[in-house]
Amino acid sequence: MSIIATANNTEKFIGVSTGVHKARCVRMIDLGTQRNEYLGDVSFKRQILVTWEVPSELSNNGEPLMISKFYTLSLHEKSNLGKDLTAWRGRAFTETEKQQFDLTALLGVPCMLNVVEGKNGNTKVGSVMPLPKNDTLEPQFHETLQFSIDDFRGGQNEAFMALSEGIRNIILRSKELENMNTDMGDENNGADIGDVPF
Repeated sequence: MSIIATANNTEKFIGVSTGVHKARCVRMIDLGTQRNEYLGDVSFKRQILVTWEVPSELSNNGEPLMISKFYTLSLHEKSNLGKDLTAWRGRAFTETEKQQFDLTALLGVPCMLNVVEGKNGNTKVGSVMPLPKNDTLEPQFHETLQFSIDDFRGGQNEAFMALSEGIRNIILRSKELENMNTDMGDENNGADIGDVPF
């Protein structure tokens, strides 16, 4: 029997289209402290990955597409995370909230995402806004997933293994895990905020 290769054998990646979409936060991933190099300067910053599902955008198998955004873990008003969360919440963080805000409170929270075209032609999250009052969103499809470097170092790695290989590799490069002797086997070849939902 022959095995015939054609240009049509590869499935085209389907990403969330540009525009404003209803979405829900379904993943909050702690990437640890990552090395960053820019114009020859090296710095280390704690980073997270936030993922939303977009019910109106479907994959080839009919599942809601997901889209993610990397953030430096900082609530400074000029940071991308600080800006997006302030817009999403509809108000700025208090000084008390800035000291200790649990980002897992975002899981399951609906919003509007402005999805824009990135430099490489793929789409990315441009901004996050609150869902209009009295608007609704389809029930959550993807399982909620949260991962913390601290839990991983404590031996809880079920969430880690649920991540894609690429994200696991980023986490394993973190400063927190660089000296950790992990045995992954073959698998690895809050403040009172009133009416605000989080």
